[in-house]
Amino acid sequence: MLTKTRFDLQDQVKPIILLPTYSSHWEEIQDLRLSKYVYTVDAIDSQVMDLIKANQPEIQFSKSELEKMVVDFFIDKERDFYGNWVFYPWKNTLVHILGEEEFVRVRTLRNNYKITPSEQAELSKKKVGIVGLSVGQSIALAMALERSCGEMRLADFDTLELSNLNRLKAGVTSLGIEKVVIAAREISEIDPYLKVTLFREGIHEGNIQEFLMGNGKLDLLVDECDSLDIKVLLREKSKEANVPVMMDTSDRGMLDIERFDLEPQRPIFHGMLEGITKAELANLSNKERVAIVLKITGLETLSLRMKASLLEIGSSITSWPQLASGVFLGGASVAHVGRRLLLGDKVPSGRFYVDFDEIVKIDQPDEVELLPHYPNASDSALRLLKKLPDNILQSGYILSAEELKKILSLANMAPSGGNIQPWIWIFDRKGILHLFHDKERSHSMLDFKGTGSLIAFGAALENLRLAAAKEGIEIEMINQIQEFEDDLICSIRFIAKFKSSIPVPHHELVDGVALRCTNRKNNGRQLLQKSQLDELAGFAAQEGLSIKIAEEKKDLESLAEIVGGMDRMRFFHEEGLMDFIKEVRWSEKDAIETKDGIDIATLEMSGTEKAAMGLLKDPRTVKFFRKFLMGYGLTKISKDTLCTSSAILLLQGSEFSPKSYLEAGKVLQRIWIKANLMGISFQPVTAMLFIFQKVLREENHGFTQEEEKEIKKLKNKFDVIFNNDNGIQDLFMFRLNKAGEPSVRAYRRDVEDTLILV
Repeated sequence: MLTKTRFDLQDQVKPIILLPTYSSHWEEIQDLRLSKYVYTVDAIDSQVMDLIKANQPEIQFSKSELEKMVVDFFIDKERDFYGNWVFYPWKNTLVHILGEEEFVRVRTLRNNYKITPSEQAELSKKKVGIVGLSVGQSIALAMALERSCGEMRLADFDTLELSNLNRLKAGVTSLGIEKVVIAAREISEIDPYLKVTLFREGIHEGNIQEFLMGNGKLDLLVDECDSLDIKVLLREKSKEANVPVMMDTSDRGMLDIERFDLEPQRPIFHGMLEGITKAELANLSNKERVAIVLKITGLETLSLRMKASLLEIGSSITSWPQLASGVFLGGASVAHVGRRLLLGDKVPSGRFYVDFDEIVKIDQPDEVELLPHYPNASDSALRLLKKLPDNILQSGYILSAEELKKILSLANMAPSGGNIQPWIWIFDRKGILHLFHDKERSHSMLDFKGTGSLIAFGAALENLRLAAAKEGIEIEMINQIQEFEDDLICSIRFIAKFKSSIPVPHHELVDGVALRCTNRKNNGRQLLQKSQLDELAGFAAQEGLSIKIAEEKKDLESLAEIVGGMDRMRFFHEEGLMDFIKEVRWSEKDAIETKDGIDIATLEMSGTEKAAMGLLKDPRTVKFFRKFLMGYGLTKISKDTLCTSSAILLLQGSEFSPKSYLEAGKVLQRIWIKANLMGISFQPVTAMLFIFQKVLREENHGFTQEEEKEIKKLKNKFDVIFNNDNGIQDLFMFRLNKAGEPSVRAYRRDVEDTLILV
């Protein structure tokens, strides 16, 4: 008997309902009951007891009374012929159950009156389609248990894998079986009378109409598939057919509802994918999908651990995580709200959250001020005026207001860490210009002892020297800084003005001051000529500094690991992370308004990378990484930066002193301008050098012992690559490549915002 086609175990999905009143069916029932390979479950007496209680709910029967009533029930009925027999081929099990009407009544009895009998009858006419049977399985089971529909259409092409067993109700005996088959079998074991239609190829252009409209239009479509292009297809076709769509994300219990039945003009995904076509969403990598998923879900609405997880995709995990608790919660949410919708209740479109982390408050987000508020230069006037030197001769030539602004406009175009522009210029009554350190602006974890600011001051002074010479103005620069973190950096006397430009050393670079910029594009790697590298390195040698060059592929790959690892350490540092959050201008509006900081557009990131960086705005994300020693996703962006470089150059000096860093800034500006004039792109990759100095020279550096150990380990690897000797000081590191024009240039503050006139 078991060899009959209808009992073939291969590809068997649906149970076989046998009616004993049909002679052919009764013959099959008999054969199955007699087979030693088939297990028979005959609990019809228990079901009849439930039926008796359902018919007389006002009476509390004892067990003995019920047993007698069952005997009486079958006096005029043949027990084996009462109800139906259901054979489950995949279990080799035959079950004796009530007929459909009585079975449904008894099975849903405990629904009353959360679902009334009339509502139950109404629901039995409804058709629900579910696409995606990982998360969708819990929804299908919840709706089947409540019997919220009369027909269920299930679509999925995938099979069960071991990694699904953290959230999908199945066992290892089902590995390799189609998810849609597992769900259908589970439902049929709950209720063999519930109609289940399977789409085992999943949903595609060729079968979407059949899924939506075949044998009657769906009353509700539930989307839990992973393919973004199919998500769009489902909504486009549902919108055309006026079918409402629901989706649960399982993160923060988010339930998404789109009432295309009531709002046929409603944009899909609430308009969040406007401008993105279905074709663009096909065959995306996991990394690319993250950016689109974030457009759909919204960055700010993600849970802490989901944010952390998204940064790890492609590093320590392959895809976004899902938990059984979230999946089962989603099943409950869709089943509950979907039932209300099917019954005609006024369920609105929108997004709704059942977030237990919000309900049971455990860890709350820290308030982070994204746009720092610095005092104006004039606010510092009183304090700084007291520090003006009085031992400098009056300038031989007094600049006009126009000349001063013109020269400072070029000086202020100097680069600075985080584009923070840490300078205050004071022009006194003697016509002397003084450069002061604006510590309110520059205070950061990376600006160890003001070393980063000194690089910026050196570059600004170099710009000023070139600008003055072009205007024919002879100057004298008097270095004032003696110790790290002094306020006064330099004083400039204007000696005389000539009718033509002054041919000072490197005067030809002045035309590149406005051209100079940071370019973070990662185009294909192109090697530079040795003569080009030698010319750039020559600027350092002229001032007693040196440059080491790394351009071997293996060295760049090793540097990528080191720089990425140090980026991770920077973000682990509480102050380092907060500095980063505050120095990035997360929108064009913020960049224009502040005229400082790093415009996120200048980072030349993909949508996925921008999304990943945006996740860092919640400090809890990084605290989570730090606690669990994670965050390797934070290292990924550096890989492309380093590995597409033509070369990495390291500027070095013989001593750790303010003078070394100031001179390094001047040299750096010459190299940078010259490189840009040669059509070579330039990008600093130097943040880790300041962290190395901080950890090696400061006891209370803010890193844990484990982090300090990791930083020193990375420093040793770095020294091996550049063959560093003891005592040599790494001042600045940058990459060169051929990347064309940057998409956006950094903004600069107005001269008036940086100048104090005495």
